[in-house]
Amino acid sequence: MSIDVNRPVENATAAANLYMERAMQRLKQQKAGNVAAKAGLTSLQGALQKFQTALTGLAKDPVKHAGSLSNTAMGSVTLGANAQPGSYGFFVERLASAHQVSFNGIKPFTAAGAGSLSINLAHGGSFDIDLAAAHADGKGEVTPAELARAINQASGNEGQVNASVVTIGTTQQLVLSAGKTGSENGITLDTSGVTDAALVSALSGGKELSVAQDAVFYLGDKASGTRIEQASNTFAGIDGVSVTFTQEMRSTDPLVMLNVKLDQGGTAANVQSFVDAYNALFAELGTLTASGGADSLAGPLAADAGVLALQQRLTALLRGQVDGVRLFDYGVSADRAGVLSVSTSKLDAALGKHPQGLASLFGGKSGGLNESMDAYLKTWLSPTDGHLKKREESMQVIEKSLSKQETMLNNKYDQVYKRYLTQFAKVETLELKMKQTLELFENLPTFGGTK
Repeated sequence: MSIDVNRPVENATAAANLYMERAMQRLKQQKAGNVAAKAGLTSLQGALQKFQTALTGLAKDPVKHAGSLSNTAMGSVTLGANAQPGSYGFFVERLASAHQVSFNGIKPFTAAGAGSLSINLAHGGSFDIDLAAAHADGKGEVTPAELARAINQASGNEGQVNASVVTIGTTQQLVLSAGKTGSENGITLDTSGVTDAALVSALSGGKELSVAQDAVFYLGDKASGTRIEQASNTFAGIDGVSVTFTQEMRSTDPLVMLNVKLDQGGTAANVQSFVDAYNALFAELGTLTASGGADSLAGPLAADAGVLALQQRLTALLRGQVDGVRLFDYGVSADRAGVLSVSTSKLDAALGKHPQGLASLFGGKSGGLNESMDAYLKTWLSPTDGHLKKREESMQVIEKSLSKQETMLNNKYDQVYKRYLTQFAKVETLELKMKQTLELFENLPTFGGTK
C-alpha cells in the first residue's frame, strides 16, 4: 500500500481494507458456499421428486398389456393395471339405449300461476320444475327454450335428464333425453301440478324417439354362454379390462373375440422410463457431490456425508430381489460409473418366462422396489422431518450466523477505519508542521548578510 500523507481518507480506507481483507474474504466465501449449498438442496429435491414420480407411475402398471377385438367395428377395449392375458368370446344381442321423448305444440305460456312439472325416472328418482320461475326475459311468459333451460337447471336433476328445443320447419319440439342408458332411466312426466291446459295437452302427447332399454349380451355363445343384462354397453366384469360394444349381432355372426396379451413394447418403455429417471437422478447427485480437482470445482454438497450415503443406499435398493428375481434379471445392467441401460432382447426373454416377476419387483408387493425406494425417498422428502427439511433449517441457522458475522465485521471495519483515519490525520498535521518549520528556517537571515 502506498501512502500519501496528504490523503488521509484514502489512506485510512486502503489500510482498513488491507487489515480486514482476510476476514471479509473468508466471510464472502462462507456466504457463497451456503448459497450454493441451498441451491444444491433445491436441485436435489427436484431430482428426487422426479424420480419418485416416475417410480410411482411405473408401480401402478409395470407390465403393459394390449387388448383388441377380433372385429374392431364391434366396439373398443380399455385396459387397467390388473389386466392379465386371456381370450374371451362375446355375442351381443342388444345394445342399451337412452330414453328420448319429444313433445310438439308447446307454446309460450303465462308464468304466473303456471304451477310445477314433475319429471320421474324409472329407478324411482324425480325432481320438480317451478314453471312460474322459469321465465328469464321479464316478459311474464315462458318460452319453450326457457322451459328447457329450467328443466336442465332444476335442483335434483344433475344431468339425469337433458332438455333441448329442436325446430323443424316452423314447429318447435321439446326433446327430453335421459342422461344414461338403460331401462331404469326411463322418463315419465307428472303434469298434475301444471295449471296451463294447453301445456298439459302438449306434454301428454309425447313421441318416443328412443326406447329405454338394457344391453343384453353373452359371455360365450348365445346357446350355452352366460347371459348378461345391464344398463350400460360397457362390460367391466373381467379384472382390469372393460369392453364397450357399439353394434348388435345377427344370430349367424361369429363371436366377437376379446384378446388380451402382453405388450412387450409398452413394458420395455416402462422399464426404460425408470432407467432414464434413475440415471437422471444419479447424474444430478454426481454433479452435486463432485469432489473437484485441478480443472473443476467441487460440487455444492461434496462435503455432505448424508447425500453421499443417499447414492449408496439407492444403489443397494436397486440390487434388491423379490421372490428370487432382481431387476438385473430383466435386461437391466449398470456400467462402471453406475449408469443403467436396458437390453430389450433380454427383457423380452425374461418377460416370456416370468412376466409377473417384473410386476412383483415394481408393484405394491412387500419388499418391492417401489415400496422400499419410496419409503427411503420419503425420509428425504418429508416436509416435516425429512433430511432435506433438516438441512434447510440448518442452512437457515448458518445464514443468520453469517449475517451476524457480517454486521460485526462491518462494525469492526468502521472502528479500524476511524483509528487509521485519526492516525493518518495526525501524520498529515505533523507533516504540515514540519513543512512550516522548514520554510521558517529557510527564510531566516544568514550570517554576513541577508538571504
